[in-house]
Amino acid sequence: MKTATVTEFRANAKELLDKIEMDQDILILSRPKSKEGFVVLTTSHYEALEETAHLLSTQANAKWLTDSVAQHKAGKVNNRKLIEVKQSKKRV
Repeated sequence: MKTATVTEFRANAKELLDKIEMDQDILILSRPKSKEGFVVLTTSHYEALEETAHLLSTQANAKWLTDSVAQHKAGKVNNRKLIEVKQSKKRV
């Protein structure tokens, strides 16, 4: 997680945004006089956080995911071959 002041962000916005995108990191912008700061992150990072929050939003989902991760770590997995789905020709 990177930090910068709003003044630093104004002076180096392009470089900071490029670095955040390249590193898939988060930038915290601080403001003077104890005003609330801001968080800057890429859209894909934000969407991933939202998806994770949604998946963990119910106890049932959280338990299912936790159990699945534990099974995977314990080597209790079933490898399956993916089937290939043929697309039908589009009709005009």
